[in-house]
Amino acid sequence: MSDKEKAILRTLVCDPVDNLMIEQLNSNGFEVSYEPTIDTKTLKEKVKDFDVLVVRSRTKVTQEVLEKAQRLKIIARAGIGTDNIDVKFAATKNIHIVTAAGSSTQSVSELSVGLAVSLTRKIPSLDRKSKENVWKKDTGTELYGKTAGIIGFGRIGYATAKVLNAMGLNVIAYDIYQNHNLIEQVGGSYVSLKELLEKSDIIFVQATLTDGSSKLISKNELELIKHGAYIVNTSRSEFIDGPALLHALKDGRVSGYAADVIWNEPPEDEWENEIISMDNVIITPHIGAQTVEAQQRVAQFTVENLIKKMEEIGL
Repeated sequence: MSDKEKAILRTLVCDPVDNLMIEQLNSNGFEVSYEPTIDTKTLKEKVKDFDVLVVRSRTKVTQEVLEKAQRLKIIARAGIGTDNIDVKFAATKNIHIVTAAGSSTQSVSELSVGLAVSLTRKIPSLDRKSKENVWKKDTGTELYGKTAGIIGFGRIGYATAKVLNAMGLNVIAYDIYQNHNLIEQVGGSYVSLKELLEKSDIIFVQATLTDGSSKLISKNELELIKHGAYIVNTSRSEFIDGPALLHALKDGRVSGYAADVIWNEPPEDEWENEIISMDNVIITPHIGAQTVEAQQRVAQFTVENLIKKMEEIGL
């Protein structure tokens, strides 16, 4: 099919994206409708008129939404994880999924290390006290020489490990898919989840959420954790049992928790609010990919992969 014969694909962008993405979609012949605050009810009403959906993590592409999608061919996830998309049901309707894998590797790994330093040196609480004119020198913990356990040793886990290794930490990792070449480059080794929990001074949760991986760290796993360890989670809150984490923070088994995700945004349960209010907890509002550079890469990778998928399926 020649360029002149190609059908114009009506594309609904459902979440805020960098202007570069809209520009690239337009310049590649997509007919773009940009509705970054669209709600589920409106999406279910409008999805029938579109060939392509572009979403970030806010928009939930559920079975109910997909059942209304009469002409939808591709869902482009402007990011990495697809847990907000009913991928299995999409497959039954021959709807293809593309992502921007690799676009936020640098930004998320930098945030992970920044949260680790902020947590172990108590920077947020000390900053808050200083602004209240309370000049108290709380004692923190150095990372040098400590053992960092990384759960999920993919692109982000590896990028984080490189920085930690340069800072003088020993790296161990748990992943069901093991790339020994990568782990050897940072002088690390793969271990079981049990061994990682028992040996790590600071644990980084950087795995990809799948159907069988929620609550990977539940009450039993938290009881295995080395007493006084820290946890940094820049992946998904579903990996950790929230009420069990609250108990571990209160009894001192976990010295501190830093996360770029929470269980409900905004929090709904009393235990969530209690966790967020603790001085040894740092929460950021899902900003792992929220840098100028990462958002530009997200735009570029998403459009490139969308066009590649179109060519593969003959659109």
